[in-house]
Amino acid sequence: MNKVLAILGAGELGKQIANFALKDKHYSEVFFYDDINISEEIKGNTNDLITDFNNNLFDELIIGIGYNHLKAREEKFQFLKDKIKFGKIIHSTSWVDESANIEEGCVIYPNCVVDKNVIIKHNTILNLNCTIAHDTVIGTSCFLSPSVAIAGFVSIKEQCIIGINSTIIDNIVICNNTQIGGGTVVIKNIEEKGLYVGNPAKFIR
Repeated sequence: MNKVLAILGAGELGKQIANFALKDKHYSEVFFYDDINISEEIKGNTNDLITDFNNNLFDELIIGIGYNHLKAREEKFQFLKDKIKFGKIIHSTSWVDESANIEEGCVIYPNCVVDKNVIIKHNTILNLNCTIAHDTVIGTSCFLSPSVAIAGFVSIKEQCIIGINSTIIDNIVICNNTQIGGGTVVIKNIEEKGLYVGNPAKFIR
């Protein structure tokens, strides 16, 4: 595909996204932009990003800011969404039902399953081997770690981190800005933001 992708965020997450974008042939070239890091491979900062898009240097944007900065990730999306066209990447080894809605800015890593009527809202990342069952909604700017399993009719709100090998049973609601630790099993609604770990999930801080 002869499209050029810009990635805002040149750290490890951005490099992973670039790897999938190129090797899975979603884009033919990738440019990095970053507001903190400076190197030869980085074309500039957010202001340069806007200028370069207006000059047709690239076609679409994906944000590569990681899970430690989900608020900044969402703020960048809101700032740029009316200025630059966002892309999305769904790896060719993942299965996404035709009824699912994957919004702009999302990245779905290899070997994920996204079932019937799932909604994944903008700027969210599904890492390797995630399974999202039917009628579940994943909110904006969330990060799902590898091998997360989410049952049907779950609602995960905005800017949540779901840790590796976590399990969320059906009909659960998880509030904004919640972190689920690795291996946690969620069997009740989470109504207070914070860190939850264990089986069953318990509030830590």
